[in-house]
Amino acid sequence: MAKTHPHVDRPDDSVLAALVASRAAAVRDTYLALHRLVLEAVPDVEFSVDTVDASIGYGQHQYGYNGWGMAAVTPYTQWVSLTLLDGALLVDPGGLLEGTRQMRHVKPRSAAQVADRRDALLALVRQAAALHQADPAAGAAS
Repeated sequence: MAKTHPHVDRPDDSVLAALVASRAAAVRDTYLALHRLVLEAVPDVEFSVDTVDASIGYGQHQYGYNGWGMAAVTPYTQWVSLTLLDGALLVDPGGLLEGTRQMRHVKPRSAAQVADRRDALLALVRQAAALHQADPAAGAAS
């Protein structure tokens, strides 16, 4: 997979922006806003980006879920998905999480939606990080 989907560790915003340059402006802005939000929530998180699909993985080989990490930010055609790998275990008073399996996601369609939901999104990401820091095998055992 590494040969067909190379990764860049800890890319800066210019690398990320280049990977989504061909996408709609709303998707590009939302993608970068979500990435910045994850870094604000967990400043020391390890992350890398898949240079083929521009999916950013957070916490890989740092937190549980067999080394997969705690979250991902992935751009799609009309939205960007913030996936929380153990999202079913998180408290979601804002009702932002979608999905019916262990992984849950939030699909904002604009940077304004990220800003409007900032506090709730920060809380979800911080919960996800705390969950994995408390029990590195949390995802693997679930």
